[in-house]
Amino acid sequence: MVVTLVKHNLKYAEAIHALSSMPQVRDALGLPVGKVEDTINFIKRECVDEEEGKTVPRVVLDEEGQVIGVTTLMFIDHQKKSCHIGSWLGYEFWGKGYNLEAKIAILEIAFFELGLERVFAGAREVNIRSKKAQEKLPFIRLNVEKDYPQEHAWLEIKEKQRCVLNVFEREDFIRFRTSLVEITGERELYLPYLLVADGNEEVVRKYMNDGELYAIYCGEHLAGVALLIKQSEASIELKNIAVVPEFKGRGIGKIVLQMISDNCKAKGYTQVIVGTANSSIDNIAFYQKAGFRMERIEKDFFSSYNKPIYENGIRAVDMVIFSKAL
Repeated sequence: MVVTLVKHNLKYAEAIHALSSMPQVRDALGLPVGKVEDTINFIKRECVDEEEGKTVPRVVLDEEGQVIGVTTLMFIDHQKKSCHIGSWLGYEFWGKGYNLEAKIAILEIAFFELGLERVFAGAREVNIRSKKAQEKLPFIRLNVEKDYPQEHAWLEIKEKQRCVLNVFEREDFIRFRTSLVEITGERELYLPYLLVADGNEEVVRKYMNDGELYAIYCGEHLAGVALLIKQSEASIELKNIAVVPEFKGRGIGKIVLQMISDNCKAKGYTQVIVGTANSSIDNIAFYQKAGFRMERIEKDFFSSYNKPIYENGIRAVDMVIFSKAL
């Protein structure tokens, strides 16, 4: 099942009007009986609000390109790095899984394009169906009224009635979208991904067929790889971990490191080790934030590389070894 989000356009007015005029949808949204002209005016307002940066409104299309609903990021606050979400689907599309797919699509915009940290989802207390629909989502935190009392109070003032408040947190969403799949077949196809972390192909080829190789997925997209090699009964080395550029900055690396640690611990290992160049300032900070500690330095490790490596204006010469107790 696939949905596509597109910007509002007047060509969708009749379809949106027809879906929102169904009693089940109209009553749930608290809409009056309207005409197509009202929907046209609504679309025009949505377009203006998006141009002004107030909202990110999208029309939801199904696999065949037909309109099935609307979803919107609204009340965007870049200082708080948060917003609210409002969405609805046509009655004939209820209970078919489209709600989950539409939420994933719009939250990718919120977290990866806008850089927000949380998205609030409210529902009127009397709207049982909306509440149940939100409860089915696997990456939502329910009933956060006490955690965010100001947001809850604002929502009830806006809706003029009692409401529940839920929230999508960036980290929860990334964890839901991230998975590790062990590669059991030919590894040559994954060489370009391994080279993202270690650019020396000759060196990579010496170890790429050792240990356990995992593909890192973000949803259905291959986002990187991780290669682990056993060192002893107690210790395993994270020999190579790479996230391709288009998926960097999403927090995937942090989640993958935690998943790797959990998997290794479950297999009986008590320590994970990993090495990075003295010039890789971001990696050095990244591993320490993930709970790794400096173990030792292997001097001149990179001196044997055919081509010198420079990062941050520093030549990669030594390997800094980190370890994490499990």
